[in-house]
Parts: sequence; C-alpha cells; structure tokens
Amino acid sequence: MRILIDIGNSTIVIALADEQGNISSTWRFKTKKEETASFFRYELRQGLRKYSVEAADIENVIISSVVPEVNDDIAQAVVDLTGIQPHFFTIADAKEVVSIDVESPAQLGKDRLADALGAVSCYGAPAIIIDFGTATTIGVVDENRCFRGGLIIPGVKTSLSALSTRASQLPAITIEKPAHLVGRNTLECMQSGILYGTAAMIDGLIDKLLPTFCVEPHIVATGGMAKTIVPHCHHNIIIDPYLLFKGLFQSK
Repeated sequence: MRILIDIGNSTIVIALADEQGNISSTWRFKTKKEETASFFRYELRQGLRKYSVEAADIENVIISSVVPEVNDDIAQAVVDLTGIQPHFFTIADAKEVVSIDVESPAQLGKDRLADALGAVSCYGAPAIIIDFGTATTIGVVDENRCFRGGLIIPGVKTSLSALSTRASQLPAITIEKPAHLVGRNTLECMQSGILYGTAAMIDGLIDKLLPTFCVEPHIVATGGMAKTIVPHCHHNIIIDPYLLFKGLFQSK
C-alpha cells in the first residue's frame, strides 16, 4: 500500500492506494501553517486507524506540496508513524512521464504537474487539465506529452469569498444551482453568477485553447468544485477526483 498526500493551500488530502494505483480511501483536514508535527501526526494517525492501516502495510509515501512551510512537519509526522522517509514529488519525477516547456519550470506548482501526469497516464495526450482548487488552474499538454503551461485563475470559493468580503451588502452563500438563471433575489443572483459564470468561463477558455492543438485533446477536470461546475459546461469534460493522486502514483 502507498500513502499519497496532496498538500494544498486550503486542505491536505491523504489517499491510500493499492499496488495497482487504485485509490481505496481518502481523508482531509485543513492546512495550518502554524501547526507543528504533532498536529499532522494526529491527523494522519486518525485516518490510518479509521481504515485499519498498520505501518507494516505501507510501502512508501509520496507527497505533492504547494505549501513549503509545512513540509518538514508533515515529513516528521510520517516518519514518526510509519518509519518511512516520504518522497516529495519533484520536477525530475514529472519528467519521467512528460517533458516541460515553460520559462521557469522551478516555479511550476507540483500539483499542476501531478495533475498532468495523471491525465496523460490515464487518458492520453494531448490534454487540457482543469483543477478547481483554491485557484482554478488549467494545464496544457500537447500531443508529444509536453507540458506547455496554462492559466491560473482565482478559485470558485476564493472569488466568492472576496466578493462577500469586499461588498458589504453581499452575504456569504452556499454554491448550488439557483432556481432561476436570471436571479430574482440577491442569493439567486450570486449563485447564478458564480455557477454559470464559472462554467461559461471554462467553456470559453477551452474554445480558445482548442485551435492550438493538432488533434482533439482529452479534457479532464479535478478538484473540489469540479462536480459542481462541470455539469453546466457545454464541452465533454471527464471528472476525475483522484487525478493528482494517480499522477503521484505514476511518479515512483
């Protein structure tokens, strides 16, 4: 069994994978930069106990992180519980599967590269990869398995939070399908705007990207808001909630 860990800006998600890369279980908790190894050790232990995983069952641990401030504490927690030194996913790992053609590879988020590996390994190239996280990211892999770059956009919940914070008469809301496209009240207006507006943006960006490909790309979406947004898009988009973990699995 392998433990795969995705350290994101908002949450840390931990997945258990078997020898074939099938994800059997996941759990998550908030990313807290101010916490110590004991906090992460507790959260990791809770999940392992819940799914009856013993240290002897674990072959290795692979981590993708975009929050370097917590890396040492997470690594210490893993070592304390499993005796295994975790491997942090790197650009070199990604290059085993895809080539990279961007101006500053060192600045690439490891999550974006792991998503690209997952998409290419599971669905093939070329590919457009959309990750609905704290930021909504779009990655582009061409037909030669070369990661060409992409786009970074404020995430769905990030945008909504900024709107509610900066506009005193706009409340915090839950993101769900409104009763009407043309909102009849403030709640409906905000729900319609964030849901259909994001879906329209994604469709529009895909329309702009398609002419840059020589052949039709696979379009894959992942991240917490994918299941909410993608059904309202016009393009055929595959939803894969485990895409990043599948990429991490391919890296070792």
